[in-house]
Amino acid sequence: MAATLERLLRRDRLLIAAALAALTALSWLQMVLPAACPVPAPGGAAASLAPCCGSRFGVAFAMWVVMMAGMMIPSVAPMVLTHAAIARRRAAGGAPHVSSALFLSLLFLAGYLCAWVAFSAAAAAAQGALLRAAVLDGRSLSVGPWAGAAVLAAAAAFQLSPAKSACLAQCRTPVGYFVTEWRDGKAGAVMMGLRHGAFCIGCCWMLMAVLFAVGIMNIVWGAALTAFVVAEKVLPWRRAVVWSGGALCAAGAAALIWRAVS
Repeated sequence: MAATLERLLRRDRLLIAAALAALTALSWLQMVLPAACPVPAPGGAAASLAPCCGSRFGVAFAMWVVMMAGMMIPSVAPMVLTHAAIARRRAAGGAPHVSSALFLSLLFLAGYLCAWVAFSAAAAAAQGALLRAAVLDGRSLSVGPWAGAAVLAAAAAFQLSPAKSACLAQCRTPVGYFVTEWRDGKAGAVMMGLRHGAFCIGCCWMLMAVLFAVGIMNIVWGAALTAFVVAEKVLPWRRAVVWSGGALCAAGAAALIWRAVS
């Protein structure tokens, strides 16, 4: 029985890992593919190219949803895999179908992503407002150096805040999270995903705001932020990673201020 259960657990892990990898790859492919639209140049000259996610809310919202999926799925993978293992072991006595733990874990992931969809709506609304106010550049999709420095300084301060620490604690301990938050059934899986997504947003929202300073569709910075978010959640040196992020944001703010006054 133990050997059979271990085979089922291994199969679940492989299938879930493959699904997470495929979703991440599709999201990044959508971001990396050439996405440009013509913007008329002054005086009717030949059109220049700008990222095709301008001021229309629907386009910006879709872009943020894809971007958040690509950036956040890698960091939630340990939580999804832990959920599958716990669901399988809790149901083992009832000889469940192999698909049950997989399905519940996908519902957990769906709940998690729904939380980030809500965040994406807020980010897209902010993007549109900043574009209309001429604070956000339409080509680079970044704010000016003074505003960017303010965003980076705020991110640096948030890295050292109790709110960051409390939310990150929920993201770094999958087993501990499920011990206190476990809910049975399909609705329970979705609710656990939603709640974990809320904690994750509480942990990472200022890091995502950094995109307004460096360029919302900047693939290099998006990849760097993704790697940093994963490092915060899985590396054992929690304080060193978090504080290094704060130091880098502070250094970036100083660099933008220097650029503004030079």
